Amino acid sequence: MKFQMKTNPLIICSVLMLGVSTGLFAQDKKEGNIQNDDIILEKERKIVLQPQISRNFEPLTEIENTQKGRKMKYEFFDRKWDATNNTLLTTSVIGPREGDELVSSFGPKFKNLVKIGAGNYGHTLLNGHFGFTPKENQFQGVYINHDANRRGPVSMGNSSRNENEAKVYSKTFTGNYFLDGQISFKRTENNYYGRPEAAFASVPFIKDLEIAYNKFNYSGSISNSKKDVKWDYIATSGLTYLTNNYTSKEWIWDSKLQGILRVTDNFSAYLTGEMNMSENTFAFVNNRRELYRVKPTFLYKNNRLAVTGGLNIVNEKDANISMNKTRLFPLLKVDFKPTDFLHVFAGLGGETYFNSYNQYTSENNWLDPRLAPSLQNTTQTSNIYGGIKGSNERNLDFELKFGYSEYNNLAMFLNSTSDPSHFEMIYANTKVEKSAKVFNMSGQVNYQTFDKVLSILKYDFNTYQDIVYDQADLSTINKPIHRPMMSLSFTNSITFKDKIIVSPDLFYISGLYSFEKSLTPKAEPLDDIIDLNLKVNYLITKKFNISVSANNLLGKNYQRYLNYTSQGLNYTVGVAYSF
Repeated sequence: MKFQMKTNPLIICSVLMLGVSTGLFAQDKKEGNIQNDDIILEKERKIVLQPQISRNFEPLTEIENTQKGRKMKYEFFDRKWDATNNTLLTTSVIGPREGDELVSSFGPKFKNLVKIGAGNYGHTLLNGHFGFTPKENQFQGVYINHDANRRGPVSMGNSSRNENEAKVYSKTFTGNYFLDGQISFKRTENNYYGRPEAAFASVPFIKDLEIAYNKFNYSGSISNSKKDVKWDYIATSGLTYLTNNYTSKEWIWDSKLQGILRVTDNFSAYLTGEMNMSENTFAFVNNRRELYRVKPTFLYKNNRLAVTGGLNIVNEKDANISMNKTRLFPLLKVDFKPTDFLHVFAGLGGETYFNSYNQYTSENNWLDPRLAPSLQNTTQTSNIYGGIKGSNERNLDFELKFGYSEYNNLAMFLNSTSDPSHFEMIYANTKVEKSAKVFNMSGQVNYQTFDKVLSILKYDFNTYQDIVYDQADLSTINKPIHRPMMSLSFTNSITFKDKIIVSPDLFYISGLYSFEKSLTPKAEPLDDIIDLNLKVNYLITKKFNISVSANNLLGKNYQRYLNYTSQGLNYTVGVAYSF
């Protein structure tokens, strides 16, 4: 399923000419319907420029007046190897949901917002968004965020954390194009507190424990805004520059272009071009890495059947190890619709995932700053999958997917030998002749009832075989280190009297293994993680509301990463004013 070939300069030049970045392209669709197409972009006749408010700065989804009922919003994604759950010390598994303060019984609120909050563990929160519309077809905004804990779960201030972010952005609709751009700066500060309580006595100053990251980001996109055109496209490009308070730094330029040519009502041609260029500096040593991708595909569909076929051509370069390798993966997906409610699908493919220092620090804040992290891309040499999905186009959507994949260079976080409170990067199955086998079952169910209750259940279950590490002291280990075998989330939103929104959430992670070198090295299982959260949002007026969020209600000081215990029961009381 994987073919090796020499690098083709024509392929590389084609990607460079494509230049810029991602998107989803699409056909008309009904509300709540799961589409056959892999690439989807909804186009409305009038584009509404909405402010971005949430803590993670994701686009605000408008929620209608509760008297008229809420629309369901669901998203299904193809599973990727790289982890998506960042290490957040406020709730340890996932941060509290934001954005509810923009909704009231009167409908959506205004585009300016100020929110302040405080809680235990010395938690302070300041969140603000200030937007304006100089013209009917433009929207600009400024976003600021401060989120910190003066104390943590271990040794008071020695496990404190701090996060500050500022962002400006602009959106413009010209009638022919939709332009979107933003510039941001974010600084996070954490401490290496993963050590016994007595060990803090040997640390002279708290600054000696600090690891801080500064990240600058610019991104912009341009897309076609015309409806029902034969040629459609969206392109984005961005630059990220990351440094820490030691000597490490990395910049990444990533760009992507996706285009679709609708030849007939039943036949379309897709082309994706992607470029990732980066340079990192660790211990004053520079290294240049690149990844290019060209993905031509063709789609045929009728009322009952959709067939997608094509190629995924990936070239990766690494100056440090003199690597220049091109891989070719065949792509095929068949989607059959036996009834109006149900889809049955199956497919095959492969992929190379670009790993970066920026990605690793987002997953784990406590990488060893004295060691150069090994940056290698993860290759999915083969992927066979199938499943079912469906929607009744009213209140129920679901997807169940099974897959079998083989991987090389699986990235793992391992406690450092010199200091167990620091983490190193290691890779499993680095040799092509011995791939890791991963069996996966994943899915999602979304349900809405009585226009008052929204529930979303997501799960991801994996079993691993033939995990092999090249290091001699890890030769007896056959478990993925700090990678969960099962993840489950159950999130809910319940509305009472159109003014009180109660959001109980449950998160569960199991199958985590850790490893510390000893006389008899072996992988040790970590305790399962059960995180129960509750948020209550009271909409007092159209402009003013208060909220109370309580996280880790069971008070378990679990460990997502070995030696790093999470906060116990933590709560935050906040007030928000929009205008």
